[in-house]
Amino acid sequence: MPLKTISPERSFDSYAKVRAWVGNLVRIRRFQLRRRGVPSKVYLDIGCGPNTHGTFINLDYFWRPGVDVCWDITRGLPFGDASMRGIYSERCLEHFSVAEASGIFREGRRVLSPGGIFRVIVPDADMYLRTYVSQLGGGTSDRFPFQEAESKDANWTPLQSVNRVFYQDRESPFGHRTMYDYSMLRKLLENCGFSRVARCGFQNGRDPLLLIDSPERSVESLYVEATP
Repeated sequence: MPLKTISPERSFDSYAKVRAWVGNLVRIRRFQLRRRGVPSKVYLDIGCGPNTHGTFINLDYFWRPGVDVCWDITRGLPFGDASMRGIYSERCLEHFSVAEASGIFREGRRVLSPGGIFRVIVPDADMYLRTYVSQLGGGTSDRFPFQEAESKDANWTPLQSVNRVFYQDRESPFGHRTMYDYSMLRKLLENCGFSRVARCGFQNGRDPLLLIDSPERSVESLYVEATP
């Protein structure tokens, strides 16, 4: 990193190159599990990104300040059986294939204690497809999330809003890979060993400690809770 690009007004760990270097250094290293507070916490946020919470073990593939455990979840979860009371994952699982997501769900079931809850939030494919069909048939009452802004593009059609959420960042290794409706997500969770799967809503669920949903994502999200 050239020195001339460093600003005294920025913290050193705010630079993308620094974060990438630290991430490559610590990812999949188990010493992170001994960090202060981590062994005593029983709530896990998978794919936390910048939305870290002090009562959770904040886990993400990318390191940044506030991330407790930098980990590749396709290689399993580094926690003991039945060690977590709750798992939260907001807008993360759509970035994996179905096979990879199945492995993550099985690991989630393994680390959840009896009665624990896995709260999963992903983009709602059903809502997008229903809105597309409605608008294709001339309907005007159903609107896509963010349609007002997207439709300002001269080339916009309803399919472009569908493409935006289905193929977001597809050229990136971390773009969207799988879209879910409730039926598909429920079947996948059940096939991974969860016995109780229920659709819920924004800031609505059975464990108040898991209701850390981001308001800006509520307009296009599917909310599901699963119990082993």
